Amino acid sequence: MSFIKKIMALVKPEPRQEQIAGYSKQELKSLFPRPLAHTNLSSQPPTTSLESADICAFFSQFLITPEDLVQFESLIESNFRKKTERTFNDLPVFEYENAPSGDRLIFFASTREFNSVTIRLITNSVDFLMMLNRKKFAVPPPWFAFEGYEPSWWGGSMQGAQEYYDKNYFFSFFIQLTETEKQLYYSRFHATREWIERLELMYGDG
Repeated sequence: MSFIKKIMALVKPEPRQEQIAGYSKQELKSLFPRPLAHTNLSSQPPTTSLESADICAFFSQFLITPEDLVQFESLIESNFRKKTERTFNDLPVFEYENAPSGDRLIFFASTREFNSVTIRLITNSVDFLMMLNRKKFAVPPPWFAFEGYEPSWWGGSMQGAQEYYDKNYFFSFFIQLTETEKQLYYSRFHATREWIERLELMYGDG
C-alpha cells in the first residue's frame, strides 16, 4: 500500500472519493501548489511529506492532553487566520491561512482515542512545525492512555491498541526526552515508581 493510501485509510475516507481530513487529493493539490522548502524537520511532532502524492504539504499526527488543546489552538490563531470549516467523520475540520506568507494549515482534533486529543494536520508551514517542536507538547503516557493498565504488561509482545499507540505516538516522543525532561514528565503525569522503572527498562537504551 502506498504512503498516501495509508494516510487516507488512517483518517477513514468517505467511500467513492479518496480524502484526507475531508479534502480530496485534487483540492489539496490546489491549496498547496508551492514547492516545499527543503529542510530537516525535527522528529517531534512526527511529520511526513505528501510530495509523493503531488501535494506540496506535510502531514502530522500526534497526541496531546485535553488541557494542551487550548494552547495548541492559540498557537494556530496567533499565526493563521481561519478561512473555512467543514465536517469530516462527524468532526469539524478547520482551514487556516497566513496570507502574507502564503502558508496554509488544515487540522482536526478527535477525543475518541487513548483518553487524549488526536491532532491531525496538513500544512506547508515549516515555521509552524518548528514552533510545535519548540512547544514540546507531551504525549500522554501509557497509564493515562490506558487507565488501569499494569506496568508489568507494558512492552514485549504488545498488540492492538497498545502497540499502535506506542509505535505511532509514545515511542518517538519518549526516547527524545532529556533526563531533565523525563523527570518533569514523570512529575506532571504523577508516574508511579513501577511505571518509571518499566519505562526506563523499556526505553533506557533509546
